[in-house]
Amino acid sequence: MSLKSHITNVFKMHGLAIRSDGAKYLCELLEPLPKDEHEEWIEKVVEAVQKLPINSTMISKDAIHKAAQDVSASENDDMENLLQIIDIFKVPKLMYHIERRKFMLAPTVARNLHGDAPDKATLFRDRYTMVYQRTCNHELFRRPAVGANEDKRFGLMKVEFLLGSSSRQDDVVVLGLLTQLVEGQHHLEDDTGAVTLNLTNSKFHTGLFTQNCFVLVEGWYEDGVLHANAVGLPPPETPNSTRALLGNVNYFGGQGNVCAKNVLKLQQAEQENQESMFVVMSDVWLDKIKVMEKLRTLFTGYAQFPPTAFIFCGNFLSACHGSQQAADVRQALSALGDLIAEFPDLQTNSKFIFVPGPSDPGPSNIFPRPPLPKYVTDGIRRKVSNAEFVSNPCRLLYCTQEIVIFRENIVAKMCRNCVYFPNNSDDIPAHFAKTMICQAHLAPLPLHVLPVYWGLDHCLALHPTPDLIITADKGDAFTTVQNQCIVMNPYLQPSGQPNWR
Repeated sequence: MSLKSHITNVFKMHGLAIRSDGAKYLCELLEPLPKDEHEEWIEKVVEAVQKLPINSTMISKDAIHKAAQDVSASENDDMENLLQIIDIFKVPKLMYHIERRKFMLAPTVARNLHGDAPDKATLFRDRYTMVYQRTCNHELFRRPAVGANEDKRFGLMKVEFLLGSSSRQDDVVVLGLLTQLVEGQHHLEDDTGAVTLNLTNSKFHTGLFTQNCFVLVEGWYEDGVLHANAVGLPPPETPNSTRALLGNVNYFGGQGNVCAKNVLKLQQAEQENQESMFVVMSDVWLDKIKVMEKLRTLFTGYAQFPPTAFIFCGNFLSACHGSQQAADVRQALSALGDLIAEFPDLQTNSKFIFVPGPSDPGPSNIFPRPPLPKYVTDGIRRKVSNAEFVSNPCRLLYCTQEIVIFRENIVAKMCRNCVYFPNNSDDIPAHFAKTMICQAHLAPLPLHVLPVYWGLDHCLALHPTPDLIITADKGDAFTTVQNQCIVMNPYLQPSGQPNWR
């Protein structure tokens, strides 16, 4: 088979049709390269084409030229800075493409901070679509192939089908949003309608079932009411499966146009830097003398072996200082800068990352929240060149490792808004982690409990599941693993005093 025919077939396998001049142009680019590398480069060009804002599946020569430039640029990315701090407001958005039956990167457009009314509906619709498609891809819900063994599988029903039924429906399984459209009465809502939900005799599986989270309900329907026998969270999708479906695209954000997991140079760098460390602290009260003393001890201990980064999560003051809050935080951070300057090796070789807390200066606590204002940080910036002030939540990419940091008392809020609280309350971290991973979102809560900018809700999405989620919650420490993801919380004593040991 000729190279041109092979290129045409590869594009067809991805649901695309390449024009003759485009295939000929790509052949000219590939001919100088070794034949054993042709397949790899063709796949990279296809992935780059899928990221372009094209309106048709017919690919022109100009689109191939632009995709080839993007692939070339991604291969020449600077590898010296292995730690990328990603601007959360520039994180790519994934949207489900009905024709291609896969999630794809949405075109990059300027998004208003305060969205319009349709943006609120889009917020819930996008959340539902993401969870629904993940559930449909699960082996228990996936349609069997022709001639395959008929194992026990479940079929998802839409609310619209139930509402149109005049007779009793048994063995019903519905995926929907758990909500209260009428006070005191639960409903299950999807993209086709809402049905009254009876939870009287239902059995809940593991997880924190909060208002406005998506649940799988198994039961029977009669007279306009869905009677639940069992309620569970939608199944998670393994990160490798999600990435395979997405293709080699940069869904996480940061430099480059391809997924960092597939960059050989980053994989090699990760193997060479297995001793790298991140030091994470939450509620670093810089106005407390004891905290500053313990920070000096901490820096002294790491002075000879600088970690990759120190991550400081707010609040940065032990109490609210009213109108003096911004000035006091500025002074406290400047004092921290003086302390860091006493350790030149740390100052040179480590990053100092600051994540704002709920009481720190800045706009209202609507997420995603921007970094601390420049007025507050300019003092420490002059003293510590490696100081980085990030948004909340924020994303870090170290080699191929995807890290998400969220400073919010999210565990307590989810527990307070539970429809059903687990019996084994000693294992709340596992319930919490499972809920967050299965919902593919940092904040599966009503918007009045945890406000989110409607047009920027995708910044809090967890699809695919990252490698590490740090929830700097004002509670006890925990570390748990769910769906190949480590979910952790830095330690705080019950009194709220940091444990500086």
